Amino acid sequence: MPNSDLDLENQLNEQQLAGVTHGEGPQLILAGAGSGKTRVITHRVAYLVKEVGIDPRSIVAVTFTNKAASEMRERVEKLLAIYPLPTFVGTFHRFALGLLRKWGSRISVAPGFSIFDRDDQIALVKKALKKEGMAESSFPPRKMLAAIGSAKNRLLGPQAFEAEADGFFAERVARIYRHYQGMLVDSGAMDFDDMLRLSVDLLVKEPEIRDRLRSHIHYLLVDEFQDTNLAQMRMVTQLAGGDGNLTAVGDEDQGIYRWRGADLSNVLEFEKAFPGAVIRKLERNYRSTQNILTAAGDLVAHNQNRRGKRLWTDAGDGAEIELYKARDEQDEASYIANTLQGMSADGRGWSEMGVLVRTNAQTRAFEEQFLKRQIPYELVGGVHFYSRAEIKDLVAYLRVLRNPRDDLSFLRILNNPPRGIGKATQQILQQRAAENSQSLWDALAGGDFSSFPARGGKALVGFRELIKRLQAEAEERPLPSLLDLLLEETGYAKMYDKEDPEAYAKLENIQEFLTAAQEFTEERLQAGETDLLTAFLDHASLVADIDLWRESGGVSLMTLHSAKGLEFPIVMISGLEEGVLPHFNAGGQTEDLEEERRLLYVGMTRAREQLFLSHCRRRRVAGYYQDQTESQFLAELPEAIVNVTRSPELFYDERSSGVSSFFGRSGGGGRGRGRGRGESAPTGSRGPEASEAYPGLKKGRRVRHATLGEGVVLELDGDGPDGKLTVYFDRVGKRKLVAKFANLETL
Repeated sequence: MPNSDLDLENQLNEQQLAGVTHGEGPQLILAGAGSGKTRVITHRVAYLVKEVGIDPRSIVAVTFTNKAASEMRERVEKLLAIYPLPTFVGTFHRFALGLLRKWGSRISVAPGFSIFDRDDQIALVKKALKKEGMAESSFPPRKMLAAIGSAKNRLLGPQAFEAEADGFFAERVARIYRHYQGMLVDSGAMDFDDMLRLSVDLLVKEPEIRDRLRSHIHYLLVDEFQDTNLAQMRMVTQLAGGDGNLTAVGDEDQGIYRWRGADLSNVLEFEKAFPGAVIRKLERNYRSTQNILTAAGDLVAHNQNRRGKRLWTDAGDGAEIELYKARDEQDEASYIANTLQGMSADGRGWSEMGVLVRTNAQTRAFEEQFLKRQIPYELVGGVHFYSRAEIKDLVAYLRVLRNPRDDLSFLRILNNPPRGIGKATQQILQQRAAENSQSLWDALAGGDFSSFPARGGKALVGFRELIKRLQAEAEERPLPSLLDLLLEETGYAKMYDKEDPEAYAKLENIQEFLTAAQEFTEERLQAGETDLLTAFLDHASLVADIDLWRESGGVSLMTLHSAKGLEFPIVMISGLEEGVLPHFNAGGQTEDLEEERRLLYVGMTRAREQLFLSHCRRRRVAGYYQDQTESQFLAELPEAIVNVTRSPELFYDERSSGVSSFFGRSGGGGRGRGRGRGESAPTGSRGPEASEAYPGLKKGRRVRHATLGEGVVLELDGDGPDGKLTVYFDRVGKRKLVAKFANLETL
């Protein structure tokens, strides 16, 4: 290899260097947690440009978050001293969006299409449910939307999905999907899953475009390959071919998005899609201590669906893993808060600590403790900036200027701020549009308002002229100036010009939105962007929660899913109980259970120096205490490096399973290693061992659950207390339960 000021031999270990300097053809790099995968990707781009002489415009690097893409871009720019870098470094969705903006008309994609966010999508599903006369309580919109998204990720349009729909639920999803997609098309819009599905459609149906892209993209790099779904995999194969210069970087042990379509077989069976591919492993870890790696490695080694790797480090053993057995969620939160405060007193910064939970519902107890003790914290994954009502309002105005057929955005701004267009007027307008198969804008542009209330008709004329004026200005004005004019003409900001803390906060958000538009304009003008309005709308649509995460100086409180890609010196993972982690949705199914194990593995490997785990003996569910069983995952951790502490108020039954039995450690609040004393569980609550099976229970039987409501038994797997039940609940959909824990009432 030619000598280089990249100094690769000193910057990379042997395995990393091999991946960076790989020659022609496909390679899969199995990059364990903290093994330097971003370093490999960025140095490979720099190597190809600086050493091989590849035009940086003919390299494409795709990943899953804007945050990761931004970090990659900055690192490559620094390595090459090229500003701005002409290489495409971005998300799958951003790449797909570029294809559709440029060539979407080839497959009848509406020019200037809008991108509907999750709230918009839910609104469409609700409208579809109403059309079909289906109750939201029986068919939760989010569950229906997830099923539609799953179909799109499998590249199934409404007709194809309807053709294969089998069973009560799938057949109803098919009906909703048909309405939902029709409304998207009528609005000149698409959702995030459409971006991938339609891009693949474009590449398959237009081989000329596919071949043009293949000849242009000499090297394709894909990050987080274990998270790719069928649509993304198909896009990669269309762009790279079976023998193209593809570098796929991923880790099957960190595959935690099967629920949204990610297919682990894309990693496990990589050679089938790319024959002759070179497989490399990055096993040296640069993040965590050996004890953390050993515990996480022993855990994930229980999974069958993996290629296998063993992470190691030369950073030393480090501290033992701490496990706290709490009385309940209040005791658990108190213990974690005490530990955080102790570490802060020892000189640790709050931002060095992360508290991870399986579900958002678990954060309440922690937030209450943190507020009471004045521990600064940031709840990651709450309502992000572009989802706040006032920001969505302004985005809706901009959407209508670019795409007036966007009925959802049109309705959002029609009487916002109030301009005398009441519900009666809106209903007449909607009826006229429906009768003439028009968008609301086209119905408004028709001009005959004789059938409208006098005040409403006059207000509609004023609104129509307002939008036309702003559309004309949008063609001439730069984006920040357009927003200034929009706020002035609509009077929107004046709604929050009040001596009110909440109103003031909204006004600050509006001002921040103007700042974002200004920064975006300056950045994109330098890059030669012309249609800044469309580009800004695309940017606002594609920003994810994690992209907006910034170290705030407080403790980070987030779900395990949100923590992927982050790291902290100190990590605390709560709720290691059956039904929480692993989540009850796993239902004992091997693939689901292995994903839950991977999720815990991801959480554990976020820790650099210290790792704390905790679980509760009982937890409130819907206001009532429910006995909890320790997570089966605790039995898979190495006893020698796990230090167990128990709540002084905690009583354990000698017969209970879990770490208390197989680790043989005890101690009221201490850290002794003797056997537990075998006290019985507190009276007043029934342990799992007291639950009964359900004699005579069979498929089709109606049942009632205290918190999930009424439902019908779909499947029975096994007899007696360990038998598994699949129940479709009217309110929350399908759930999998173990008989002895289910507490069902037969009807």
